[in-house]
Amino acid sequence: MISAVIAGTIMLGACGDNSLPNNKPVTTPSPTVSVTPAATASPASDVKTDGPENKTDAKVDTLTGKWEGVEGTYLNITKKDDGKFSVEIKDLDKAETFDGTVKGDTIEFSRKGKTETVKHATGEETGMKYLLNEKNCVVITKGSEGYCRKEEPAAK
Repeated sequence: MISAVIAGTIMLGACGDNSLPNNKPVTTPSPTVSVTPAATASPASDVKTDGPENKTDAKVDTLTGKWEGVEGTYLNITKKDDGKFSVEIKDLDKAETFDGTVKGDTIEFSRKGKTETVKHATGEETGMKYLLNEKNCVVITKGSEGYCRKEEPAAK
């Protein structure tokens, strides 16, 4: 029986805390993590966006071609070799041509010192009563400069 008491005392001693002789707990050090910053991209100002080697947004390309307005007016947009656009506007008096550039999904040009844009619209968005029911249109100045392409009837 005495040997059982001695064995129990030894076992209880083994279940004590994990302290060092100076009664400080044993700890394991945390691993050191080093962070390396990722490479940064070139500033946007370094990106060339106006050359012919850059692709024009597909939506802007759909602005090209002839658009019919009211009373014989029209808008004709052609893409030039340098990636820019020729914007021809025929009003009731004369036809004028302007140089256009891509701005988002529009074509921007300058007329009489004012920046104008050609953008996709519905007939309703043109603000012109004559074009109200049309679906495939563009607008420059709401209420006075809208142009549309008539939908071709489906072949039977």
